[in-house]
Amino acid sequence: MNMMRRIKSIASGRTSISSDPGGDSSMKRAKMDVDSRRNEAEFQSHSMERGATGLEHHMASTSLKGVGYTTRAPSIARPSTGQLQVGTYESKETVVSDYDDKDAEPAVVNGNGAEAGHIISTTVGGRNGQPKQTISYMAERVVGTGSFGVVFQAKCLETGETVAIKKVLQDKRYKNRELQIMRILDHPNVLHLKHCFFSTTEKDEVYLNLVLEYVSETVYRASKHYVRMNQHVPLIYVQLYAYQICRGLNYLHNVVGVCHRDIKPQNLLVNPHTHQLKICDFGSAKKLVPGEPNISYICSRYYRAPELIFGAAEYTTAIDMWSAGCVLAELLLGHPLFPGESGVDQLIEIIKILGTPTREEIKCMNPNYSEYKFPQIKAHPWHKVFHKRMPTEAVDLISRLLQYSPKLRCTALEACAHPFFDDLREPSASLPNGRALPPLFNFTAQELSGASSDLRRRLIPEHAMD
Repeated sequence: MNMMRRIKSIASGRTSISSDPGGDSSMKRAKMDVDSRRNEAEFQSHSMERGATGLEHHMASTSLKGVGYTTRAPSIARPSTGQLQVGTYESKETVVSDYDDKDAEPAVVNGNGAEAGHIISTTVGGRNGQPKQTISYMAERVVGTGSFGVVFQAKCLETGETVAIKKVLQDKRYKNRELQIMRILDHPNVLHLKHCFFSTTEKDEVYLNLVLEYVSETVYRASKHYVRMNQHVPLIYVQLYAYQICRGLNYLHNVVGVCHRDIKPQNLLVNPHTHQLKICDFGSAKKLVPGEPNISYICSRYYRAPELIFGAAEYTTAIDMWSAGCVLAELLLGHPLFPGESGVDQLIEIIKILGTPTREEIKCMNPNYSEYKFPQIKAHPWHKVFHKRMPTEAVDLISRLLQYSPKLRCTALEACAHPFFDDLREPSASLPNGRALPPLFNFTAQELSGASSDLRRRLIPEHAMD
């Protein structure tokens, strides 16, 4: 009922739509920032090498905080929560047996492991004639927390490499979906799983520890940096980040058959030197099976596809493409495009810009949705949503991603070939500081599987061909 009143208010003209949707009052913008900080783990950044760009210098400041490596309950099992205590004492744990076989269960060690100075030693190898090797990780600081676990930064004592270790509560009766998925992932734009093991606490709680590559920054932090300076994110960075999101999603969707289901700026890690982007946090990811129902209450609200709001249970990987469109729009605007304060309000924010969905569009989103009595709201022209200097190619790509009908949204590979990214395909393209762009065109045969010859020509520039 509240939703209908809100929509009728829009239809009667009592609620205006500005070219800065969601940002028409400082109060609402402040609330959005508070909500974001409340739901995301913040951590301080590290010092960067000399010769860094302005963004890199900002990211090196220890007085500013960022987010990343969010934690949530395992997708299958949801055991009761446990409190993780952080201390400064030194202790040591040893894994009894190694974990090197992808079909084997991770070994179990005793203790918490997240305390600063805590050392965890594990043994890898010893299979198929390979020598055993001990790897020790020393916890340095907590970089992310959640109701069901913690993420801490650690250093490998043997190599000096910095890693992130994500601990999540685990019920050993079930296999962890996040672990199953991360074991098979191997792509330049997807976070890499290095190792894993189980650990236990004094309360006999079992935690799964995922040892991940460490990337210090996020798209969220990068965007906030420019917002605080009252500037827009440089277009080259917007192009780089959006392109790599789409390339990573193409790998997930078409190579491994996985839907991420929580694409948002906080789950997109960025190397501040190379600007290579990696998709992280696969706690909500799932292989979608046609005809098999899925939960619709998924994905962070601002980036939630409308079919999920309409309660669809048989959705597709197109929900990730909607989220990617929302991230792209946010990078260009400097704030979320659809800042709904609740699930219902989220739909209202979408309708304010896309207009009221037609009966056919609602059917495409959820054939089982029976309520069609929406007041008719006209779509807000995209060119009025963004400032006048916005490249038409950027607006066109957003319009192709943010479609009510999931089947009308462009695929991840089609998005990579969009003219908005043509600047990246120029032979002279480089970062603002003159450094080379991260790898963008080293597609594998699997990534290009099913692509037409014309699409392949648009994807790979001549100078990048072997």
